[in-house]
Amino acid sequence: MRDIFSQSTPIVFPKFEEKLRGALPDLPRLEAQVAQYMILNVGDLSFETGVSISEKVGVSEVTVSRLLRRLGYRGMRGLKRELRDELFDREPIQEGNEGAREVPEGMTRNMDLEYQALGEIYQQRASPLWGQIVQTIVEADRVYVTGFQAVRGMAEDCARRLGMTRGNVRFLAAHDGMLTEWLKWGDEESEKPSRCLILIDVVPYAREASILSGICSKEGHSLIVFTDEMCHWARNYTDLVIYASTRTGLILESTVAITAALNLMVNSVAGHYSTSLTERLDQWKTYTRALRLF
Repeated sequence: MRDIFSQSTPIVFPKFEEKLRGALPDLPRLEAQVAQYMILNVGDLSFETGVSISEKVGVSEVTVSRLLRRLGYRGMRGLKRELRDELFDREPIQEGNEGAREVPEGMTRNMDLEYQALGEIYQQRASPLWGQIVQTIVEADRVYVTGFQAVRGMAEDCARRLGMTRGNVRFLAAHDGMLTEWLKWGDEESEKPSRCLILIDVVPYAREASILSGICSKEGHSLIVFTDEMCHWARNYTDLVIYASTRTGLILESTVAITAALNLMVNSVAGHYSTSLTERLDQWKTYTRALRLF
């Protein structure tokens, strides 16, 4: 089966992706945006042109051409030729994997892609970017978590889990509260508290996501985005972006990887409060027992 919104199961090109990731730190800003788009949408590049990529990223076609030349390709035709060669030379994913025999027929490919998506999250977990994200959350006076439509529940769950590890964490419902949480009150401290927004969004992206990101940037709040592999707009507002692959061949885009990323984030933040976390969790258990929730 295919994903409803993205319409295709991803094809990976590890050699090409490695080349792009290796070049990324030294690329000019606009070319880096194109490279990031290619990494996130590598499975669809066979259907792209220089014009289509430039329109989606918001750069000129010349910028796309410059990047291709820098990487050693003679235009999109040369790139597509290399991708085709890499695809044909690939070893079967499940070759030698005894565990695949226990997977129901037709689900092996899905399992491989779910494993791959989780692996990509753990790679990002090991990157310097992850440390910046965790430090941003830890240093913020107030943390807000938001998500829209189908991922609203995921965002609410993340806010509650994160709230167990540190104080001043709230789920932000932009529609319900109309951002009253960000209004300054008369008795508020004179020094503006530092705020951090964790935004979760996947395709089809909520209209409010980019609008709220813009407001967040304008107000000087820190912004962290957890999103899917097709999102290229998030970096217009922040460098603190974690990408989770969602196209694993299921009828709906998978939330396995993005859920794992959020769980790892909460765990990393908790590590900064090791001395007070036990006391905090004991207090929480006391409240839940008093309420007879469990």
